[in-house]
Amino acid sequence: MLLSIGVYADDNDIKKFISEKYGTLSTTELKNKDITQDLMESDVSVTVRLQIVYGKLSIRSVRNAFEDSVGSRLKKFGGSDNKELLQKFTSQFKDEYKIPRGSTIDLSKEKGYVLRTAIDGKEIGSVESQLLCRSILDLYIGDDPFDSKAKEEIDLKLVSAVTK
Repeated sequence: MLLSIGVYADDNDIKKFISEKYGTLSTTELKNKDITQDLMESDVSVTVRLQIVYGKLSIRSVRNAFEDSVGSRLKKFGGSDNKELLQKFTSQFKDEYKIPRGSTIDLSKEKGYVLRTAIDGKEIGSVESQLLCRSILDLYIGDDPFDSKAKEEIDLKLVSAVTK
């Protein structure tokens, strides 16, 4: 495993979003809804944090991995003509950035579908695109996530956030 992955959102924002979207459904009924799909398409702020747990990961390999993974999601959701958008995102990961073990990369979807990118807390860029935001989140909480166990945990936490 090269990365440790965390997905974060404000409980109150999640509760508000789910109650507005689903009203007063029971926990059982909510479990049958695809809340994560709706969350990916919503304007609720969500951050994906990647922490480097492998010592020799270069920024170039991160950039290449994003070109492949985000590129395939952009194609899935928006068709084949998204090279410029992909380039705008991946060009943020410049060779001068060092990402030793323990470094974090935050991919934060903010209000207005702005994807803000930070390395170790320092912002390196942002891109306004609902398609890009959805594509990034789909990698971690979509139908075919990098870590299906983590996605199951997130699904359960989304339902429990509302029923608390």
